Amino acid sequence: MAAALDRAAFFAAVRNTPFGGSLSQKQVDGMNALLDACPPAMETSPLAYCFATTKWETGHAMWPVSENLNYSTAARIRQVWPSRFPNDASAQPYVRNPQALANKIYGGRLGNKLPNDGWDFRGMGDVQATGRDNARRATGRLRDLGYLTKDQDLEVTPTLMLDPFIAAAMLYTGLSEGWYTGRKLSDYFEPGRENPIAARAMVNPDSNGVAIAGLHSGFKAALVAAGHKSNAAAASVPTPPVTTAPLPVPSLPEVISQIP
Repeated sequence: MAAALDRAAFFAAVRNTPFGGSLSQKQVDGMNALLDACPPAMETSPLAYCFATTKWETGHAMWPVSENLNYSTAARIRQVWPSRFPNDASAQPYVRNPQALANKIYGGRLGNKLPNDGWDFRGMGDVQATGRDNARRATGRLRDLGYLTKDQDLEVTPTLMLDPFIAAAMLYTGLSEGWYTGRKLSDYFEPGRENPIAARAMVNPDSNGVAIAGLHSGFKAALVAAGHKSNAAAASVPTPPVTTAPLPVPSLPEVISQIP
């Protein structure tokens, strides 16, 4: 299990696009985990979309994170959850009170039943999986696929979703099987057909499809440049040294000398 490609070439490409010239070590480590956990049969375009989703959902960290529910104003809380908070007074108790907010917005749904379930099962991982139901389903399915041992239970220990390999498995399996909204990768990515803008509906029916499609384009170009092939045996996967410093900016004389 691992993506078959030239990792050095992949990192050289993504460092430029979509990362704008530099990578942090944490981003490199997160992408290595994604490559390590990649199902060998996954085609290049849906794999690129999984990377794009991770970049967006983790706030560009490329490392599994917990949902940030620490809002500084009542107005922002109302903007994010307008149906939950009809006025500023209703949202004010949850300002800078992330645990109470999580239990308010996620309590009693998504399989959450205990008083603190909204907080314990807030969005986590590469795809921000939310709710006890997702943790239960992921536990059974990932055990079947060999990503979890029989002793690992995401419902008992939800913070396991912050393990980079487990988070990657939830990303790939969840998007492939339509865990999160009922939509799945094959609805948008098939040979000769791809729709990365509409594919956002797999995770969240919001207005971010165009932005994530732009990330998909950058990751897809990097995978192609690295020679990614599905259903190919990955060679031993040494982690190549990756330059994380910003790309050098040419000095003015250098720029002038390159002008025809």
